[in-house]
Amino acid sequence: MYRVDRRDFKINDTINPPDKSYHEGEGFDLTIEQILEEQKPQGNNADRKSGLFIFPELSDAIRFSCIMKNSKIYKVQAFSDTTSLHRGDMNWTEVMNKFTDNENTLRKLADCYWNGSKTFKPCWEVLVNKVQVISVLYSCEADRKTICSEYKLQVGQNIERLSFFQNNLKGD
Repeated sequence: MYRVDRRDFKINDTINPPDKSYHEGEGFDLTIEQILEEQKPQGNNADRKSGLFIFPELSDAIRFSCIMKNSKIYKVQAFSDTTSLHRGDMNWTEVMNKFTDNENTLRKLADCYWNGSKTFKPCWEVLVNKVQVISVLYSCEADRKTICSEYKLQVGQNIERLSFFQNNLKGD
């Protein structure tokens, strides 16, 4: 599992949800988050505003890091008392960005997110309460930019061809 975060952590550190919602950063449409909250199934305790998103796949963490400036990637593991609150395909939230002027469509797409439907090429995000850092894959903006530049040069933007991706699979 992998966490993309702007905060600094070391091996064995606990990563808790940020004090400030990531929705307060750039690039997040509060209308979409409001619709997601309104469409959340009754009894679902997942809170996108105060949860911690992790990616099961390194390739998805790299893609997300390329759009999140000043981010770092941490390889993480769950604690015995880590609670998994929801698993959804983050791509539904990206599709929602194209329909911000159509509330009915936004609600249908939010339902797809909450019921676990997948897009053609899903980007699974798991909402949890905390994780532990087991390694720091990169921790500076220069490394992030280098990896993202290499990614953008790939024909078809094939994450699996990046040297960074291949190097971090060794030993898994």
